[in-house]
Amino acid sequence: MKFNLKKKPRIFSVGFDKSFNVKDYGKINVDHTDKEFELLTFSNKKKDYDFGITNWGYYATPSINKRLRNNGYQTFLVKNIYNNIFIMVVDDNKLTKFKKYIEFENQKILSRLDLFENEDDFIKKLILSNKTGRHCKNLKCLNNHKNIHEIFKYIKKPPNEPNYGIKNYKRKVVKCQNCNHFFAIHKINTNKFYKENYSIISHGKNILKKFNKIKKLKSQSDNFHRVNRFLNFFKKYENKKISLLDVGSGLSIFLDAIKNKVKWKLIGIEPDINFVKFGRETLGLNIIHSNLNVKKLNNKKFEIISLNKVAEHIKNPILFLKQCNNLLKKNGYIYIEVPDGLTASKQKKAKYQEEFAIDHLHVFSLDSLNNSLNSSGFKVILIDKIKEKSGKFTLYAFARKIK
Repeated sequence: MKFNLKKKPRIFSVGFDKSFNVKDYGKINVDHTDKEFELLTFSNKKKDYDFGITNWGYYATPSINKRLRNNGYQTFLVKNIYNNIFIMVVDDNKLTKFKKYIEFENQKILSRLDLFENEDDFIKKLILSNKTGRHCKNLKCLNNHKNIHEIFKYIKKPPNEPNYGIKNYKRKVVKCQNCNHFFAIHKINTNKFYKENYSIISHGKNILKKFNKIKKLKSQSDNFHRVNRFLNFFKKYENKKISLLDVGSGLSIFLDAIKNKVKWKLIGIEPDINFVKFGRETLGLNIIHSNLNVKKLNNKKFEIISLNKVAEHIKNPILFLKQCNNLLKKNGYIYIEVPDGLTASKQKKAKYQEEFAIDHLHVFSLDSLNNSLNSSGFKVILIDKIKEKSGKFTLYAFARKIK
């Protein structure tokens, strides 16, 4: 066993929003004979953890249900959002920190491994765990009333919400306790918003003024960082023939920011006529006046579709994402941003967070966004949660079409 330790560790960030730093201290090279069993012991305040190296591989842990448990450790089988499985050994005295880490990283404890008497018991509990989330796969959580809890109730417009002239303002927000997806429950016709000067109510009469105000923010704007992460992900495609459809293009600030940085064919589709005219006449962009409509797009297929804060406005996000999937070419990509409901719900004045605005029919969690993409024929490549410069809590994901 040879130790190759670094004088200064290599430090890199991992986890959602790069919240955790890892220090890489080097490598241990192993080259032993068939008769050797080499042992490395990690010791922390008189609690030991052995790591064995054999001629057939690695003896990763001491006995889970005896030595580790006797030494004050609990062992868990954990799954992350990409369905990667880990074994995590947790100090009895650090369970609170462990659970905070699991929650922040949106990981799921499949089972505790040191309490099983036999393999049948282990399998039964895993099957039960899998059944618990079956309603959440297609955002059908509302069908399972046991998991649905009311979070907020409104009888009047929140202070910072645009005035849509709603006479009978009654609504509530409920949450699935399993996947943490939020549903808006009300009888208000939000579709009328987009047909009756939604752009003016939300952005003011002078759209150009609002557009220039955002552009002047530069690195302090949400769009600046959106464009950077988008182009960084698709860096190898910058100079290739790519067609991009931006659904719900709004101010067209996203398309305008990338039009001079790539050689792609850019198309936006937007239901608000004021936004459409601004994108066409002022910015010179190809913006189609419509909701997502195959005929309006002349049955075209795209390499990339972008959805920037759109899916939360849709009554049936799964159907909507499947429509997007059908508009993509084979192995095409989707980029999606939605409000992060779970993080927003933990703020001091959560009820009045913009994430729970009246026009948001769905407010996502990492789980529900991941489930929605998987259920719509996508494989998630990257998913993360961030706090934007504007203060908004946002989830974003890059996913590839698989069917």
